[in-house]
Amino acid sequence: MKTVISLLLLLLSLMQSCEFVYERHLTGNYYLIAVDTKEDMDVCYHRQNDNDAPYMGITGASVYAVGYDDDFILVKAYRALKDSMGISMQRYDKNTTEYYIIPVNNTQEAWEAQENKFGAFSKTDFEVKRKELGVSDDITFKEL
Repeated sequence: MKTVISLLLLLLSLMQSCEFVYERHLTGNYYLIAVDTKEDMDVCYHRQNDNDAPYMGITGASVYAVGYDDDFILVKAYRALKDSMGISMQRYDKNTTEYYIIPVNNTQEAWEAQENKFGAFSKTDFEVKRKELGVSDDITFKEL
C-alpha cells in the first residue's frame, strides 16, 4: 500500500511539472530522477510505452549515492519520514541511511520493477544480502 501511495505522489508530481531538476540514466531502463528538488532523488524505472507517466519510483527515499553495473544497482538513501498513517511527508531523516539492492531487469513491467528490490537495509544487513546475492565488490558508491 505504501508503494502505491508513493507511486501516486510521484505521478502527481510528474503531472504538475514539465521538467525534472535532475535526470540521469544509470543502466538499462533505470534512471535517477528528482522532480522538484535534489532531496527527492529516487531511482526510477522508465516505462518505455507510457508517455503520460514514463517513470516509476523504486525506493521512495532520498537517494544520495549509487553504484551499479549491468546486473545490480546499489543505493544509499536517507529514510523518508512518515505521518501517523504511514504516508511519506516528503521530508527525510538525514541521520539514518538505508541501503537498497535493485536487480537490473529491463523486461519487467513498471509495477514489477517497484517490487523487485531488496531493502531498506541497515549497513550490516545490506552487506549480508549483497554477499548472498553475489553482487560484485567492484560496484562502489558515488555521491550525487
